[in-house]
Amino acid sequence: MFDSPNGRVLRSFLHTRWLAAKLRSRTDLNLHQQSQMKLWKAHVSESFPQYDPNTLRMSKASLMADFAAFNQERLTAAEVRRGLPSGYVHPDVACGMSTGTSGNRGLYVITQAERYQWLGVILAKALPEVWRTRQRVAVILPQNSALYQAGNQSRLLRVEFFDLRSGPEQWVDELLQLNPTVLVAPPKILSWLARNTDLDRLTPRRIFSAAETLDGPDRAEIEAAFGLRLGQIYMATEGLLGVTCRKGTLHLTEDYVKFSFDWVSNELASPVITDFSRRYQLIAGYEMNDLLRVQDQPCACGSPLQPVAEVVGRRDDVFWFGDVMVTPDILRNAVLDTDARITDFRIQQTHEGRVILRLPSVVPDEIKAKARAALSSVLRGRGVEAEISFEALAHDDLFTRKLRRVERLRT
Repeated sequence: MFDSPNGRVLRSFLHTRWLAAKLRSRTDLNLHQQSQMKLWKAHVSESFPQYDPNTLRMSKASLMADFAAFNQERLTAAEVRRGLPSGYVHPDVACGMSTGTSGNRGLYVITQAERYQWLGVILAKALPEVWRTRQRVAVILPQNSALYQAGNQSRLLRVEFFDLRSGPEQWVDELLQLNPTVLVAPPKILSWLARNTDLDRLTPRRIFSAAETLDGPDRAEIEAAFGLRLGQIYMATEGLLGVTCRKGTLHLTEDYVKFSFDWVSNELASPVITDFSRRYQLIAGYEMNDLLRVQDQPCACGSPLQPVAEVVGRRDDVFWFGDVMVTPDILRNAVLDTDARITDFRIQQTHEGRVILRLPSVVPDEIKAKARAALSSVLRGRGVEAEISFEALAHDDLFTRKLRRVERLRT
């Protein structure tokens, strides 16, 4: 029964739901992780004897520098890239690339068994009702993946991928014809759909933000337009890292991934992850670039999985003024709190240390001046006297690069 694709997905789904019922406290969760980490360490010692699982630290740079050293078949990055057009290195191993459009894009490889496990986990966390009603899922991202294709090998789902990079005008009619029950997309695309489509023809029952930082104004616009609570799926090349619960809180997937944190302030941290559920590709002590606002109080849903108040942005978009650090959330909030009429903006730091504030031309001059003054005040409160220039917000190509409202420029 459990050897077919449907059976493997069902087994993973049921196991995840069983864990949700079993793990009711942090003590329960810690015991579960200790047990799974023991098995995982034994696997690492056998399959990757060159590494000590207790001390190994990885990063995207180290993984891509020697990709073959971190997967069981010792596949090189070049071999994986050759498989990207089909999504497979060979019939039992799928491959993919990160959705980022700048810098050194990450690669991953995953077995068929792990692919079905991934699907079962995400369904159990995001769509636990899937077993009662067949779902039509629209995934709008800049990179297709064999992970999404796995959904169409289950009788429970119809998954359609829409390529963000080609622009919504190319596929919006097809999306409306599908009228998905579940819509997964970056917030900028959900906002575009809210403004530019007939919402009588686009009536999802669940919507999820993915792949980009979710800002408050975007959330408010999307939820008002669709009349639904916006969930979040926190996922990266390195795996599924978090899903919103029924109370609207993002929880880390600690039932499958061990998290530790590199703290950059009292509230903000970058996760360091070890995926003890995967065997084929090693993800161990992996240093993520994200900044999370970790929530102290437990969630009202009762889950012991770590709640996250906000995915703030990227660690390499922290602004530096000498040895003074200013995180993206502080800069973002300074501008947004100025006036409700500011719903879009960019704050950039040049490599010389100058700050550029970009606002739409329709924003009144007095509001622009207040926003710049608010930024100056925030920086001055941290002992920084920075040059802040104002420039008009040019039309971004939202469909070929990720939206980063706070960005530290490299050149």
